[in-house]
Amino acid sequence: MFVWDEAKRQKVLDDHGVDFALITDIFDDPFGVYNDDLGHSENELRYTVTGLTKRYGLTFLVFAYVDENIRFITARRAENWMVKEYER
Repeated sequence: MFVWDEAKRQKVLDDHGVDFALITDIFDDPFGVYNDDLGHSENELRYTVTGLTKRYGLTFLVFAYVDENIRFITARRAENWMVKEYER
């Protein structure tokens, strides 16, 4: 199950124009690029994925596993360097 903080969802939508509710299909991309995000939290293990979504195209997501859920932390449309990494 996908979960997120509603206030954070609205902030990401306002700041980056990406709605958490519309990017759950990022995990369906068989070519998604996954990485650890060790430098941004001392409290939890975070991960990133760059993958295709139907609504936004190539998208970057930071997430964490919490119990049996995937918690979305932040998201945005992929930047140029992310696109290049994805295309490799």
